[in-house]
Amino acid sequence: MDILTSIGYVIGAFIIASIVCLWLPGIEKKSEARVQQRLGPQLASPGVYTTLKFFFKETLKPSAILPKVYNMLPLCTLIVVTALFIILVPQVMVAWGPFASLVAVVGLLKLEEVLYVFMSSFSKSLLSKTMPFPDQIKGGKHINAKQSFFEEVSANRALKLISYGSLPFYIALFIPAVMSNSIDLSTIVAVQQITGPFLFTLPGLIGTVVFFIGFMIILNANPFAYLEGHSDVIQGPLLEYMAKYRAVYVMAHALLIFVGACVYSTLFLGMPPVFGITMIVPIIVSIIMTMAVAVVSALSPLFTNNEFYPTVIGITMIAIVAVLLAFF
Repeated sequence: MDILTSIGYVIGAFIIASIVCLWLPGIEKKSEARVQQRLGPQLASPGVYTTLKFFFKETLKPSAILPKVYNMLPLCTLIVVTALFIILVPQVMVAWGPFASLVAVVGLLKLEEVLYVFMSSFSKSLLSKTMPFPDQIKGGKHINAKQSFFEEVSANRALKLISYGSLPFYIALFIPAVMSNSIDLSTIVAVQQITGPFLFTLPGLIGTVVFFIGFMIILNANPFAYLEGHSDVIQGPLLEYMAKYRAVYVMAHALLIFVGACVYSTLFLGMPPVFGITMIVPIIVSIIMTMAVAVVSALSPLFTNNEFYPTVIGITMIAIVAVLLAFF
């Protein structure tokens, strides 16, 4: 296959991914509403309409350190997630060789997580600005007391998520590598064409459960909405994104949902997002995963530290057991 044809396949697959991903937030919100016996929004509202709406909003300067850099971080996230999708396309797996491996998948996903730390570090929202005069009413904050921004709390949460929150997810990614004796994506896919999908093995089944829970943590979905702090009635590092920058973030987050499904489809089903009829498999996986996330989110309370830590430790132990089983 010549290089122009390969580029055409990559572009075609990305166009399909861009169209599908913007409908996934609507499917998630609609499914969550149905579980909670609500009507919910229109399917196109949370993804398609929201993106278009924000592109036509007035752009204001955020109250942030390095506001231009802060506003560019959603675009960086979108570029990272797009790069992750591209290396999953079979034509790229073959052409790029060693780069299209689990190391690249883990590195790009980890970089996507790190960007939230930067968002939290740069943002200084107006909601937590110091008052122009000390509040001396009874029960108010004492003079000279230590004050902090909401985003500083979010940055601390983001560091915790990066250090151990998403650990089970990354361990689950290496179950297919152990079963195929390779970290190359093309080899992992090729082995499953012969032996069948890893999903239908005991390590694959356990890995699927761990992958799903870990991916919910990466997506910041309930009950693991730890980063954005919905219980604090704020959105953490996302609070000051507005207009077109908010639209880019919505696109990046929606694409991350679809790309996560593509990662699972590639590693556990041997069906990468190739431009053609087989593209329907990652699409179906993304819809199923989105609806499953919605059901869990609708039925779960928001975890506190007392629930979050034991859950992550328990899922990590299960992931390690699955990796050990994959050796046999």
